[in-house]
Amino acid sequence: MTDFVAASNKLIAAYNAKDFVTLRSLLAPDIDMAHFNRNYAVKRREDLLETMEAFAASYMPDRLFQPPERVMASGNFVIRESYWCGTPTVDIPGFGTTGIEVRLRLCSVMRFNDNGILVEWKDYG
Repeated sequence: MTDFVAASNKLIAAYNAKDFVTLRSLLAPDIDMAHFNRNYAVKRREDLLETMEAFAASYMPDRLFQPPERVMASGNFVIRESYWCGTPTVDIPGFGTTGIEVRLRLCSVMRFNDNGILVEWKDYG
């Protein structure tokens, strides 16, 4: 049986390390991802990775999820409470100002398939 908390930890570690090869392998091609409060939603892994890579390379190179304050799991769902932080290198309208740290407390709801591949990711905060 898949350890879904371990799968979420592996995904976040790859995100923080900017390891997009590993991230690609952990995301379903038709992932359902939305960051409510930021008006962002995608239905394709490639669209999500394009955004993640742009933030990592250009908009907020130091972005990362801090260690979670709480992790809960039920079946294939994992809920993570953590801070996502970074300092924009450019103004990002509705999101952040150049040189001023962004620190968002997020509740991330992740749903995995039985093989530990992320099929749904919703961020609140």
